[in-house]
Amino acid sequence: MANTKLIPYLTFENTKNALEYYKRVFGATDVNRQPPTEKQADEMALNPDVDLDNLTFKASFKVLGQQVFCTDSFMGKPVVSSLISLMLEVDQRDSDAESDLEALFKQVAESEEVKVIMTFEKKSSGNKYGQVVDKYGITWIFNAVK
Repeated sequence: MANTKLIPYLTFENTKNALEYYKRVFGATDVNRQPPTEKQADEMALNPDVDLDNLTFKASFKVLGQQVFCTDSFMGKPVVSSLISLMLEVDQRDSDAESDLEALFKQVAESEEVKVIMTFEKKSSGNKYGQVVDKYGITWIFNAVK
């Protein structure tokens, strides 16, 4: 299964706004967004008077070089769940990666647009670990492992 990937794919009520949030708070890069075409809107039975430019059929962004895909919820309002978390993990032997992870945690935590669950600091295991929940209810884990 060497060609298999597990890719985060998030659903938002308004992905267009979510992308702006992730750019501002998480420093998201490589942001791409594609509204549905008229044919796709018809296939999804969207109201004909809906403004397609405000909808997102598919989108993606990167945080610390890791790609996340996302879309609007076309099946009703998305439900927030604490069952899914996204973890950004680096090896402490890579001092640049560890510094980047720590800087991102600091940026995110200082934005005051997340709830800090655990500050990013060294734990008894020797790993550095921190955790936040963003405004969409998504838990982000920052983990620098020995």
